[in-house]
Amino acid sequence: MSFMLYGIITDIHGNLEALAAVLAQLQGVERIVCAGDIVGYGPEPVECINKIKDLGIVSIAGNHDKAVVGEHDTRWFNKRALAAVEFTKQQLKFENLEYLRGLPLEIHEDDFQVVHGSLHSPLEDYVVSVSDALPTFEKMTKPLCFVGHYHRPLFLARKKDGFYAGHALLDGDELLIDDYDRVIINVGAVGQPRDRDPRASYGIYNSKTKLFSLHRIPYEIEKVQDKMTKAGLPQQLSDRLKLGR
Repeated sequence: MSFMLYGIITDIHGNLEALAAVLAQLQGVERIVCAGDIVGYGPEPVECINKIKDLGIVSIAGNHDKAVVGEHDTRWFNKRALAAVEFTKQQLKFENLEYLRGLPLEIHEDDFQVVHGSLHSPLEDYVVSVSDALPTFEKMTKPLCFVGHYHRPLFLARKKDGFYAGHALLDGDELLIDDYDRVIINVGAVGQPRDRDPRASYGIYNSKTKLFSLHRIPYEIEKVQDKMTKAGLPQQLSDRLKLGR
């Protein structure tokens, strides 16, 4: 089935307030796709999973999603991330765990594909530079690939003349995908932005006009921080929400 207007989200990380704020902005789109990490770090993993399922949002797996079901090595997680993994495990019910286990590592829509890290290493690689992007450019079967994992909005592109382009994306920025040969876009994080802008980040892609736009929306950060404190999650994870880093 062909869709025209897509909402692209990623890295929700158990932050229900941020997810709700973004979804309110996406009510006019025809299909929403998530590039992984529904859980991890935040206080409401069950509620976020249920929201994704109830709305029929298509999602792939992120490293935190697979970590909480024992399908991803956590040896490189820092102690705060590990604490969040353990908290999340305690919250999830059997059906939540089964849902996360069933998430694919990659999905294909009509003219784009989605992966959490990179097409070379779906759960581990960060695509933050042209050199990082080269293996994914080579593996792309569509002109556009959406990724997550980095928590900062950016685009990297191989131009039609064989040269490369790329830069960070700011609120309101637009890209015409047809201007390039291959494009990789990170829409930033819904639930834990790290580009010093604490507002939730998401993208809208029009598959008819091939136009992508990046958007930011504020949400009730203090409410999330209160929930994190009550849940006993590390203070640093709470503090960083307001700092956006």
